[in-house]
Amino acid sequence: MPAGLFALDALVKAAHVNVRFAGDVDPGRWLILLDGELGEVEVALEKGVEAGADDLLETLLLPAAHWALRAALRGELAPPEPLAAAEATLGAIECHTLIATLAATDRALKAAQVHLLRLRLATHLHGAGHAVLAGDHADVLAALQAAQAGAAANVEVRVRAIPRAAGETAAAAAQRPSHGRGLRPFEG
Repeated sequence: MPAGLFALDALVKAAHVNVRFAGDVDPGRWLILLDGELGEVEVALEKGVEAGADDLLETLLLPAAHWALRAALRGELAPPEPLAAAEATLGAIECHTLIATLAATDRALKAAQVHLLRLRLATHLHGAGHAVLAGDHADVLAALQAAQAGAAANVEVRVRAIPRAAGETAAAAAQRPSHGRGLRPFEG
């Protein structure tokens, strides 16, 4: 946490960015989510990396992050209109870190016409993350392939497609956590 606060201070002093979240996440890590103009974000990220030094675990720059991913991070994820069970395929993505989950989900959303049903990051997941997508079978398969294809060599992206998902399965996939903790927009 001390290194996280130090990095946060350095990056907000270096560039004009919007801090969307800054705080602790499982397992005992500090996370900073920010956005803004690409050049400003690049400067802020550089200063944050410099300040974090050896305490830094991961970084991710997502130029033009998919709008659904941005909405989910703001806590504004709206489920799509109910999909016909006979046509809907669910696609599940899971990664060992929240940064890998964000990157894989962004790749998937940009690769095909799919809906983001669920995004869970770190909290109560020991630092891991997962996402659930829905759409036509071919689109979901393309999205899952893209999620895996762009991963770094040492990053495992586990995926599973569920064709014609049962109503109960789709409802479980789209449910929101009942606990109050989780990534919330920065209120500061």
